[in-house]
Amino acid sequence: MSEMNFQVNLQGMIELLSKHLYSNPGVFARELLQNGVDAITARKKLGHSFEPKILIELYASKTVVIHDNGIGLTEPEIHRFLSQIGSTSKREELDGGDDYIGQFGVGMLSCFVVSTEIVLITRSALEGDTLEWRGRQDGTYTIRKLKREAPIGTSIYLTCKEDYEEYYEWYKLEQLMTHYGEFLPVPILLSEDRYERNINGALPPWQLDRQLALDYGETQLGHRFLEAIPIKSLIGEAEGIAYILPYAVSLQAEKKHKVYVKRMLLSDQMSQILPEWAFFVTCIVNVGGLKPTASRESFIENELFFTVRDELGQCLKRHLMLLALTDPDLFEKIVKIHYVSLKAMAVEDDELYQLFIRHLSFETPYGMMRMGDILQRSSNIVVSSTLDEFRQVARVAKAQNVMVINGGYVHDFELVRKLEEYDKDTQVGVLDPINFTNLFQDLTASELITASPFLSLADKLLERFQCRSAVKRFEPAELPVLYNTNEEFNFLRMAEQTRAESNELFGSVLDVVIHEIHEVPYARLCFNYNNPIVQQAIDCGNPEMQKLCIETLYTQSLLLGHYPMSSEEMKLMNMSFMSALSIGLGQAGET
Repeated sequence: MSEMNFQVNLQGMIELLSKHLYSNPGVFARELLQNGVDAITARKKLGHSFEPKILIELYASKTVVIHDNGIGLTEPEIHRFLSQIGSTSKREELDGGDDYIGQFGVGMLSCFVVSTEIVLITRSALEGDTLEWRGRQDGTYTIRKLKREAPIGTSIYLTCKEDYEEYYEWYKLEQLMTHYGEFLPVPILLSEDRYERNINGALPPWQLDRQLALDYGETQLGHRFLEAIPIKSLIGEAEGIAYILPYAVSLQAEKKHKVYVKRMLLSDQMSQILPEWAFFVTCIVNVGGLKPTASRESFIENELFFTVRDELGQCLKRHLMLLALTDPDLFEKIVKIHYVSLKAMAVEDDELYQLFIRHLSFETPYGMMRMGDILQRSSNIVVSSTLDEFRQVARVAKAQNVMVINGGYVHDFELVRKLEEYDKDTQVGVLDPINFTNLFQDLTASELITASPFLSLADKLLERFQCRSAVKRFEPAELPVLYNTNEEFNFLRMAEQTRAESNELFGSVLDVVIHEIHEVPYARLCFNYNNPIVQQAIDCGNPEMQKLCIETLYTQSLLLGHYPMSSEEMKLMNMSFMSALSIGLGQAGET
């Protein structure tokens, strides 16, 4: 018997595994199950007739033994695969390597995280000798031939490392073996003091029908999901179930999917296996055609990975399209719960836009309406860019039967603007509040001649407030005037008010900004010729009364529209109110 050294610093490698490569010490259970399943797969390829089995035995001496009746190892294979980090007996030595779970020759070393010594007893299906490999933490190992003949396969003995006693208890081993191996195709047995329990054997959720898959999701994941969607990728040998979450989630929320590789759990915290837009689902998926990373807790994100991810996403989209036709109530429920995030994703994804746009709701003068209902009502749509602009015209737009949509909420403006790309019969215009009055009914030529002196006076009086006047017929008749602005005007107004209240230095900066505006914008005050008061003001022919009426209606429109008023406008409002009050009291005294 000769003693040889590992070809790496084993102590440093163990620290690397325990602190950096693997997320928790319990992954040794996954590595041992993987080795056993791969060994059994390799022996099956030789054509042997046997009953595959992995047996985990737990002893009171804090020792765990893992037996498999797989292909076993020869002495050259032991030297190569247990002493050289990065070598693996699966893909390089045997045909059909895609049938194997493991790829990296570091799995056995993960056992050193929880064990002071690893003893491996093996007999190869290719040779007759029974061999013992004994590895130690100091970086040495020994190999010797045993006189007794062991069954074909491998047995691995682990002895407890201080502070890791928990991993040698029944409850913990049962939890770990079930966690990683409950769906493996090889029977896994856990044994202690003649008590034996089968760890696996249940059908995985991706092989269940819809109702059983939903029941499984409720039992295992703790939610009564809205829907269970089969997902599959032929190129990635992937199949699974995507569950639609029954509660709203943020786009930024961490995505957690449960992913298996050839039915061995890879991770229950994977975030990238589905496209980013699939924020409203959590999935359980088994993959055979993607390469795991060295830690076997995620996949190498190469071109194949992204192709598989897109295929799984297409499965989701097709099912949702079918759901919209076959179960509209459920589809509407999904949209209602995930409404905010769906809008955000529909802006970026054209297929999602087409799928969801008619089911998303928007604010209109008639209240919140689904886009499908909006399009049934009108094919000519006007969308506002801000909430304030919508509020300026909403009441009047309803009376004129003009379909205006509030685009002031997040993503709504972009969603409405895209309508023309997908519906050729729909026209979408951007609201210009100042020119909105162009949609109103014009006066007759004779009426316009009568109103002309009144409008000239209004323009003269309102010039200092950067406002011009117009007169139209519109509904509702009880609304005497409509005051409209746009963003450019509001910005200029805010800048001028700030300049008036700021110090000299900041005021000079604002002067530069204001002077950069080449064409001074004007607000629009549109008088309603259907309103009796407006008609009386136009027809009265008394310039003083007309002046009072114009000033009163102007300041009233600012109040009704919740516009901030300058000190000069506040003064004008008070003066016009007092003048009207004086005239009224004077007339009352005369009677």
